[in-house]
Amino acid sequence: MNDTGIITFANQKGGVGKSTLCAMFATYLTGKGHSVAIFDTDPQQSIAKKRASDMEVYAGCPVPYAVYSFRLSSEPALLSLIENIRGSTHFDFVLFDSVGSLTDQGLVALFVNSDYVITPFHYDELNIPPTAETVALIVTLRKKIGPEMTARHFLIPNFHVIGAGTAEEKERWEEAELQFSKLVTVTPYVTRRKKMERFSTMSEMDEQMLLVTPAFDAIYEELVATKKPER
Repeated sequence: MNDTGIITFANQKGGVGKSTLCAMFATYLTGKGHSVAIFDTDPQQSIAKKRASDMEVYAGCPVPYAVYSFRLSSEPALLSLIENIRGSTHFDFVLFDSVGSLTDQGLVALFVNSDYVITPFHYDELNIPPTAETVALIVTLRKKIGPEMTARHFLIPNFHVIGAGTAEEKERWEEAELQFSKLVTVTPYVTRRKKMERFSTMSEMDEQMLLVTPAFDAIYEELVATKKPER
């Protein structure tokens, strides 16, 4: 890659595992030998708070990746941060755990300047509409911005329960996946397991990583196979 890759985790629907998968993807990338940082912009600051508590538990242990708190309230501040990230040689990838509102102007600027957007979601009647709105916004931004917006978009079906849903629901979900696949890359699903309710910013958490690896591998193949265009 020519400079640091920016990866944004986003979905306006809460409770889809966005922060968990963001932290786990940072662990996954460090396991591949990459230097990584996370900027936690979510008002709940789930990752930043977890890092603070993890530092107490894992005192003296090597820190696998950096975690910073950042607010999207100022677009100029965000653009300045992105400029500094692009010009830095400290990190191969910088991940943003984003806010959950598509109306946040800072989030729009973050989408425009990202190389990859990752949207965790769940196949049910509450998740599909807001996920579709997230996809539609990025499609609209691409049309508006033009070739300067290079972000590739992935959907991760999270909390998947094999065999769940009525025949009618499964048909609707299959149709949703078909429509999504026309616009974005839909990764292999992540199976719902109790252990996925926990994450760590210090430990590799091998059992959880086994569940997310197929989805992460699909994304990583594109990360390493495509070279980001010059800006």
